Amino acid sequence: MNEGLEKVKEWLRPRQTAASIHEIDFRRLKARGIGALILDIDDTLIPRAVNDVYPQIFEWVVDRKEEGFRLCLTSNSRHPLRVKHFGETLGVPAMHFSFKPLPFAFWRSLDLLKAKPAETAMIGDQLFMDILGANLLGIYSIYIDHGKPETFLPRIWMRRAEKWVLKRWLGK
Repeated sequence: MNEGLEKVKEWLRPRQTAASIHEIDFRRLKARGIGALILDIDDTLIPRAVNDVYPQIFEWVVDRKEEGFRLCLTSNSRHPLRVKHFGETLGVPAMHFSFKPLPFAFWRSLDLLKAKPAETAMIGDQLFMDILGANLLGIYSIYIDHGKPETFLPRIWMRRAEKWVLKRWLGK
């Protein structure tokens, strides 16, 4: 039983945590051999209620591209036009309704990025979707723990569960 629990803990443990994408050291990622980034959209790059790209996010994406990173947006959003708009505005491939943490979206992202799991990082704000899915495939996982309050009841429960796992199981 303990061995199984330890495996689950490892699948949920982010390799890195940051309060925002702006706190990530991309030189360090490059030094690890990471050249591809899978990015969640909602509450990672853009707040869920926002329907356009902030100038500082556009600049952030341009900076990553200039540093040589290949990027892909992979979202569980059920709004294809919104996801398509973000992808086109940022000039990166974008997938909606991805069913993270299932591996299909990650496999497709890796294919679009022409990357292997060991040279890819997933940046996302959901422990049970972004981090779990990335870790299951051996993708370097970066958890954005922005601490923003949720208003939708299922998301409130999910965030409480994430906090419990992070504090009790992972000691963060």
